[in-house]
Amino acid sequence: MKWLASCLLLLPGFCAQGAPNPACPQGPLTLAYYDFGVAYHQGRGYDVELLHELAKRLDCPIRAEADYPRIRALKLLELGAADIGASTLITPDRQRYLWLYPYNHSKNMVLMSRAKQAATLEQLLQTPNLRWGAIRGFRHSPAQDRLLADLIQQRKLVIAESEDDLYRMLTNGLVDAIFAHPISYDPWLQAHRAERIVVVRDFFPDVETIAGSIALSKARFDRPAAELWHQELHKMYRDGSLRAILRRYLSEPSVDQVLKLPLE
Repeated sequence: MKWLASCLLLLPGFCAQGAPNPACPQGPLTLAYYDFGVAYHQGRGYDVELLHELAKRLDCPIRAEADYPRIRALKLLELGAADIGASTLITPDRQRYLWLYPYNHSKNMVLMSRAKQAATLEQLLQTPNLRWGAIRGFRHSPAQDRLLADLIQQRKLVIAESEDDLYRMLTNGLVDAIFAHPISYDPWLQAHRAERIVVVRDFFPDVETIAGSIALSKARFDRPAAELWHQELHKMYRDGSLRAILRRYLSEPSVDQVLKLPLE
């Protein structure tokens, strides 16, 4: 008993000769991030703080963490080469290989060059030689994804590899319009003083908000293990710690907006 107690103190949740921690039954965690505004950028962001806090509460050590292009991060999770990701949109395909638990809600707005005199989406789409930018692998609302699919057929879509790449394409005039979330474009536009050349429009007022979720690989977690993370996330929502983390990166109105809908 003394040996077991010492082992648990040294390595919370893991003992070579004992039962694994039910919250992380495969051992220490590998986290996979992707660049997404203040959620994650160069090792910092509310996604980092959120996953670290959850891991701490559940006594799950973190073995490694790194950022990848969005599609690569999802593939690592699908293959079980990474345990957990964040800021992941729920889609039927992703639900095949991920346990997805929302922790914020947002929606894509249309950003376009201030030089464009479009008051509606229809006017914008009639722009001669229109070029629309999008990030490879990024998913939007169904209506917005249908628009991008049409633009692909018309050869009017230009692919960016990252958010930074996408915003630079817009501000440098390589594309005329993009989709982006306030939690992503607000800090970028401010940091680069680009508000004077970019205008934001809600051309999809009826589009539902979409949920950003933590993503647990089904190759690494069974349902009971994943539910422990889900329950702990709800505890953070109720005790205010989730809000406190978001508030360190977002304005009060933005936090109110992303936490407006209750967690599922």
